[in-house]
Amino acid sequence: MALDDETLRLREQLFAEWNKDEKSRELGKVGELLSLLKRKLITLTFLPNVGSQPSAKELVIARDVLEVGAQWSIEKGDLASFERYLSQLKCYYFNFKSQLEDSPYMNELLGLNLLSLLVQSRLAEFHTEIELLPREQLNTSMYFKYPIQLEQSLMEGCYNKVFTLREMSPARSYLFLLNIMTDTVRAEIASCIEKAYRSIDVDDAMSMLSFTSEPDALEFARGRSWQSNESKQFVFCEPEPEGRYVSSDGLIGNTLTYARELERIV
Repeated sequence: MALDDETLRLREQLFAEWNKDEKSRELGKVGELLSLLKRKLITLTFLPNVGSQPSAKELVIARDVLEVGAQWSIEKGDLASFERYLSQLKCYYFNFKSQLEDSPYMNELLGLNLLSLLVQSRLAEFHTEIELLPREQLNTSMYFKYPIQLEQSLMEGCYNKVFTLREMSPARSYLFLLNIMTDTVRAEIASCIEKAYRSIDVDDAMSMLSFTSEPDALEFARGRSWQSNESKQFVFCEPEPEGRYVSSDGLIGNTLTYARELERIV
């Protein structure tokens, strides 16, 4: 079935709404247009298979719609929806590569997919996806290099590099996932601090957790039930229960008794 005027009109409306500035864009309206367009595209060769022969125009329009859908999902913070759109887009990016010019959004979205898997600690899938990417671009595309560098820093435990790399995000669309990763890394560092110290200066904690704002650090501390004292310290290690301690006098007495009994036996 050929493209009709209604499909083309809906596509133009979708792009007009999506290309508005962030404050003017209505995500609800974008979602409605995406739903209408996907229903229209089902009548075409929306998800091509080996036996189908879609036109180049059909492929481009379907790919364009799916790309907006993937970006819209990230904007809404819906990772499950993002993954569904990406799984459909791979057909256009890889299976029909010879029939289509590369999309200007392809590398950004494939890199975003890597970051999504990394944030969810799905490392086996992360490395599988890397194998699917063009090898010549792994070291040249900033969208691919970025999540790979992040993964290496995480595996090495170089959390300070993770915070540094956050400030070097290759695209605004990555920030949602990077915020999740930053929160996860901070929680990991905080757990280590709690085990290593009874208390710590606020300034030192801010440095370790890469906070530049004291109110942000205090809010984080409240979320972990850390107490602050007059000396500008966080206190988070409660005293050991009394039952955990053994009297030294009692321990010495027991030792001497065991020694006397041993001499008697010998």
